[in-house]
Amino acid sequence: MPVQAYPKPTFHAWAFSFGAFSFGVMPLKGLGMRLIMTGLIASIGLAAPIFSVEAQEDDDEALTVVTINGEAATLNLVGSIINQLPDELRRQPIESYYDRIVDDIIDTRLTAEAALASELGNNPLLLELAQRASDRVLAEAWLNDEIQDRITDDMIQQRYQELVADTGSRDEIKARHILVGSMEEAEAAIGRLKSGEDFSDLAKELSTGTSGPNGGDLGYFGRGAMVPEFEEASFTLEKGQYTETPVQTQFGWHVIVVEDRRTAPAPQLQDIRDQLINAMSVEVAGTIIEELRSKATIERLDFEQVRDAEAKRRATTDQ
Repeated sequence: MPVQAYPKPTFHAWAFSFGAFSFGVMPLKGLGMRLIMTGLIASIGLAAPIFSVEAQEDDDEALTVVTINGEAATLNLVGSIINQLPDELRRQPIESYYDRIVDDIIDTRLTAEAALASELGNNPLLLELAQRASDRVLAEAWLNDEIQDRITDDMIQQRYQELVADTGSRDEIKARHILVGSMEEAEAAIGRLKSGEDFSDLAKELSTGTSGPNGGDLGYFGRGAMVPEFEEASFTLEKGQYTETPVQTQFGWHVIVVEDRRTAPAPQLQDIRDQLINAMSVEVAGTIIEELRSKATIERLDFEQVRDAEAKRRATTDQ
């Protein structure tokens, strides 16, 4: 019986894509493969702390790991890149990919310098895109710092207390089921139960569900974990009682028995602290953005204005 997933909420000021990144999975050889990393490194922020040592607040104090045509790249940059990599890559020894990160920093800097020296260096759109990328890096770093400053331990405790008050303890049941393909098969199983056969043994023999080999054991679950038809039928049963009529769901026909009932306690703060902080971060970020907008002077064109202006420009150009 599928159980609905409740994913842990996460907050990122912007989402970064690692889809094309093959680093750590296959060897990176030559500039062509390093350019895969270039796309990654160009898209991630510089706000993360250093990987294994404390980042220097002042970049003048940070160790220079490479100098490219007189321009320094620091250990802080390397650490920031590492800390933005997917977890499975960061679990590998740093020395196994350090040189490749530095190589990519070199390649990215050199190709950027070449672009600026070419006619692309005067391309207004590319310069605007470069400024936007810079803005996003600075914005994320500042926004994350601001969020951390605003979310206090007292606020976390208050949110936890509100959550407990809203949800409190919840009823859970421990159940088994037999899943078959037709109502007739389910009725036959119920008949055998009434004759005294063991539910677990019947589940092992008859059930087509993934829990069949375990005697149909579903463990403990609360409301919202199962599909509605299954939940409604199972939560009406008393301890030791089974459904005397088959229960139909999208998966087939079920016979259900409830083996136990309990009241599950509310989760402890330390167990959900990170989830609370992530959820609060989204809310605080929205508040911060609204504050910035309220103080800013913003003039913008709506879509219709843009469309009309472009139509006029093209008409003038065609004349």
